[in-house]
Amino acid sequence: MDMNIHEIKEKTTEDLLRILPDIEKQLSEVRFGLAAGRIKNVKEAGLLRRTVARIKTVVHERYGKHLS
Repeated sequence: MDMNIHEIKEKTTEDLLRILPDIEKQLSEVRFGLAAGRIKNVKEAGLLRRTVARIKTVVHERYGKHLS
């Protein structure tokens, strides 16, 4: 699930926190698949990793604004 920053910012914080574990699970499965040789698309792991980072960044930015 590759989401760009605009799609992520459109979602509520609750939605992001709800989908984050699912994406992290997908990333874990892709990493195991790469290690086992079942998955050939190495790029998929990078896309998922970046999506996780984007979601965490947006959530952190939103919480930072509420704490200030």
